[in-house]
Amino acid sequence: MIRSLLHKQLRISQLLFFALTSSIGLGILLVVFQLFIDTRPLFDTSNDLLGKQNLIIYKNVGKNNVFTRGEIQEIAQQNFTKKVGGFTHGTYRVAASVTLPNYASISTEMFLEAIPDDFIDIKSDEWNWKPGDREVPIIIPKNYINLYNFGYAASTGMPQINETIIREIPIDLSLVGTTQQKNYRAYVLAASEKLNSILVPASFLKHTNQLLSPNKTPKISRLIIEVTNPSDPSILDFLEKKKFKYLKNDVQTSRISYFLQLILWIVLSIGFLITALSILLVITNINLLILKNKQTICQLYFLGYSRKNIAKVYLNIALKILAFSIVIALVIAIICKCALSSYLEILQSNTTIFSIGYLVIFAAILFIVFASYYRRHIYQKITQLTKVNTSLLTTEI
Repeated sequence: MIRSLLHKQLRISQLLFFALTSSIGLGILLVVFQLFIDTRPLFDTSNDLLGKQNLIIYKNVGKNNVFTRGEIQEIAQQNFTKKVGGFTHGTYRVAASVTLPNYASISTEMFLEAIPDDFIDIKSDEWNWKPGDREVPIIIPKNYINLYNFGYAASTGMPQINETIIREIPIDLSLVGTTQQKNYRAYVLAASEKLNSILVPASFLKHTNQLLSPNKTPKISRLIIEVTNPSDPSILDFLEKKKFKYLKNDVQTSRISYFLQLILWIVLSIGFLITALSILLVITNINLLILKNKQTICQLYFLGYSRKNIAKVYLNIALKILAFSIVIALVIAIICKCALSSYLEILQSNTTIFSIGYLVIFAAILFIVFASYYRRHIYQKITQLTKVNTSLLTTEI
């Protein structure tokens, strides 16, 4: 009986309209959330497109191409700088040799550098070293592997290698300093797409510098800067004023990364706005239904029906609208995922069917949050309405 009395002012078409409106906002939220899940590898620091906004700067080649402590502090204090680190080089000569089965050994002179771990785009528990360790991990530029495979290996008949195989190749390092010589065993931990240098852990470089060439002071001739907004014109103005050099491709890539992230956040904000407006419309519609039935509600309360039972009728209506909206939004998000999967593959994003599970979990969280809000709001509205003067219980003559 209570349902039939309170459903008199109910218009199915109006509720369906608000449900579809909610579906649009929730759909945008779920689509953007799905994009964040699918493009998560792109935003990782190991990716060259959407990783951290790093810029490498240096001076003109010459005697005074070393950055002083004052210059580093000045760069760190700039508004566009999040943090700054330097490329520290080894103060000794390095010779590396590699022996492949059934092939002649390869020997070459090389160099070693180190930067703060915060700027390393390879995250691994193996990236560490302490005195007494058997092997030294090394990170090399990815284009070095390409140069070897398509240049040196192709012309000399040496076997081509990939990033998996190269980890298994032992490297013998011979370090010759001003006071003594040391030999170490090393291996290639990974190949970096962002850092064009041969890197070793900072602890290893510091130890060998002090051990082999204690009379030499390591100098910093290149800096790596993490910037807040690569599109900030003050960055280039500062670099030109100080006559610092930089790679234009790094700036352009950072700008693309910044704008792509900005677009995702704008779309997400629009989704939140539309969802908030649609939820507000649903609440407004429920409030209108309650106000239209205020006399009936007060009479039912006077007859002994609890506020909880009365509110449950309107809560069921709100939950049905919400459930319908969530289901439609999920369908929209899954359709968009399938439509965008081919484009994400071009960006080398690993999209899997398992990511839909995260989407369903997020949708369930949204349902719980909004359902809790509906329950609290409707009960408060019914409580407020049933506190009115008892004159409402009588009809006008």
